[in-house]
Amino acid sequence: MTKSFVIGGDQPKTQSFTVPYGGLIYAQGGNSEQVTLSFSGTVNAPLYKNGQWQNGLNSPAPIGEVVSNTFVFTAPKANLNASGYNGGIAQFADDLDTFSQDINDFYARDENVDGKRNRKATGESNPNNRHHFVNDIAISIGAAHSGYPVMNSSFNARSQSLNTAPLNSWLLWHEVGHNAAEAPFNVDGATEVVNNLLALYMQDRHLGKMARVEQDIRIAPDFVKMEHGHAWGAGGAGERLVMFAQLKEWAESEFDIADWYPNELPSYYKVESGVKGWNLFKLMHRFTRNADDGVINLKGENLCQATGLGKSDQLMLCASYAAQTDLTEFFEAWNPGSKAFVYPGDPKPHYEGGITEAGKSRVRAQQYPKPVRNPLLINEISQ
Repeated sequence: MTKSFVIGGDQPKTQSFTVPYGGLIYAQGGNSEQVTLSFSGTVNAPLYKNGQWQNGLNSPAPIGEVVSNTFVFTAPKANLNASGYNGGIAQFADDLDTFSQDINDFYARDENVDGKRNRKATGESNPNNRHHFVNDIAISIGAAHSGYPVMNSSFNARSQSLNTAPLNSWLLWHEVGHNAAEAPFNVDGATEVVNNLLALYMQDRHLGKMARVEQDIRIAPDFVKMEHGHAWGAGGAGERLVMFAQLKEWAESEFDIADWYPNELPSYYKVESGVKGWNLFKLMHRFTRNADDGVINLKGENLCQATGLGKSDQLMLCASYAAQTDLTEFFEAWNPGSKAFVYPGDPKPHYEGGITEAGKSRVRAQQYPKPVRNPLLINEISQ
């Protein structure tokens, strides 16, 4: 249940309302001058902010919050005892901020609040913009969902432990990934895939490997060979994620981000073995938002910019341009964006969409070399 109203301007400057079970209050600006909101008749809730408890855990409200520099985490107050969490509530807040920085890095965003195309999702320069994760039994739909706030139905008012570890939580990464997902990876059928690219990146960064796809990638070459030309349409979200995992693993050994930068690399790129393959994805994000950011040493026309091609073709073209390698055979085999249809009386699936001849022709016209290492044959992850 929600209750919304406008105060100030032509509306009354005060409003009274009753909330018998407590709840969250959101204030949204009205494109006017700065205002001050005052609340009366409320009770304190536990609040950890700026590295200390502003309101202690003995505060009467049943729900409390941890507010880090870039994140708000809302949960039953008993959970905020953080029993068993290494480093306690202070480390938890730091880990939330680490996750936020990893999001900025994955999408190659390094500009502060005055930035435009590459502005960080969150950062200390924009303290009023934070990710928000709410644990609430009265969730609006499903077990968890994205949006603002991200919500999770896990709700144990008696537990003394946090139910989330920011650097080891597929659920957190998955849902925040929905909010953060960007072109050129959001092709048809990628709704529950492109968000998990961030989750795979987090696994690689903090757990040492992409454990989510470790088993599936072993059979990927056989699966793609069997479903050649429509592997994307024949598979589900898990199989589709493996396509990107193969591309990442290929880039781990075949792609060098330094080829694009004549001087020092921006800090969002990582050169450590095991995670450097993600630099290809970061560069594709950066290319898609920027025709030329003034730092990258462009190689001809930036082909990650809109070209009039469909999403699937544009993904293939952008990847080939960023890698300076003809990846048409890889994308043609997987055919991202393709859809399977089964018609009455005909048990055989029919496939539509995905890569087109126009996209393949555009890549071939660049005369990039074919890959030396075939990404379609990759069947293991690096560690």
